[in-house]
Amino acid sequence: AKLPQQLVDELVAEGLPVLQPYLSASVKIKESHQRALPMVHLDARHKLTLEYLALHAALQPSKAGRKAARRA
Repeated sequence: AKLPQQLVDELVAEGLPVLQPYLSASVKIKESHQRALPMVHLDARHKLTLEYLALHAALQPSKAGRKAARRA
């Protein structure tokens, strides 16, 4: 169970970019794949769904940055 965190720690120690927030392991993701149903529709309040939403938000440029880019 400590191996995933150890691998992340090694990547960080090597100076490689690692996205945050981290995503938890879950059996729900397998169920989501089997049912061909995105997690947000399968279980919108599940911890992993919320982590995916937080990661998506972290990857999105700020609204101010998008507006400035559109004007350019």
